[in-house]
Amino acid sequence: MYDVIVIGGGPAGMSAALNFGRGLKETLVIDAGEPRNKVEEVSNGFLTQDDISPHEFRENARKDVLKYDTVALTQDRVTDIEKDGEIFTVTTESDEFKSRQVLLAAGLREETPDIENFDAFYGTSAFYCPWCDGYELKGKRLAVMADEDSTSNLVMLIANWSRDLIICTDGKSLLNDEDKAMLKEKGFDYNESPISRMKGRDGKLEALEFEDGTTETVEGMFARMNWDTDFDFLETLDPDREDGGGLRTNPLSETSVQGLFAAGETKTSVASQQINAAASGADVAKSMMIGLMKEEFKKL
Repeated sequence: MYDVIVIGGGPAGMSAALNFGRGLKETLVIDAGEPRNKVEEVSNGFLTQDDISPHEFRENARKDVLKYDTVALTQDRVTDIEKDGEIFTVTTESDEFKSRQVLLAAGLREETPDIENFDAFYGTSAFYCPWCDGYELKGKRLAVMADEDSTSNLVMLIANWSRDLIICTDGKSLLNDEDKAMLKEKGFDYNESPISRMKGRDGKLEALEFEDGTTETVEGMFARMNWDTDFDFLETLDPDREDGGGLRTNPLSETSVQGLFAAGETKTSVASQQINAAASGADVAKSMMIGLMKEEFKKL
């Protein structure tokens, strides 16, 4: 039996596993091998790891973690988690494992926009995170997909990297008179028609076609994604959730199921940079180990 099972081998999960290894805790990382950032050519913003490919980052992380003999990693897909008393049973497609604690670090489920050819540009010239990829698109003609909660703030944010913007609401009437006046004052274009198709070559976006028949020349896009943490393997435990659907956790990052913790994007339900996820994994691992250490100290 393991002290901890970590579900997810991304920055949060591997950072946690590194700390569990240094804390002498028997740890198993279960990773499905399908990172959400696999479409990215490079990842940025991580000190000492800037401009690194996601594949290389993961390989380096595995080397760091697996040098600790109390940590193991298996590539498999978790299908269910059950709890009997104080013990968790984590079932995968090919095996079954038991542990005292479980850390959810599986990132997010992602739904991309329903636009023809979107996948051909995702990760090369179409992104969602200006903090991650704004620098690479600086000064270019950019399309910005807005929603009802982020129109003004998102425009303000992305205008830091480019002043040549077209705001796209993708068929929704989100822009009021005040919004339109602001965009006109700043010199930004907008189109409220649904985007029907993206055009370009070799991953470089060149134009957007709209259902109203218009075409806009662009060199990049910040798209609107849908994310959630509604993983099928959580159905049995059914931890409490916030009104917005995210997992409800206490200040120690523990869910309503005692011994079940969450870190990184799985905890926040918001996409983040790798450095933020890694920091979260490290912090949550220490909180989890303190609980284990208290139990072990009582038995001395």
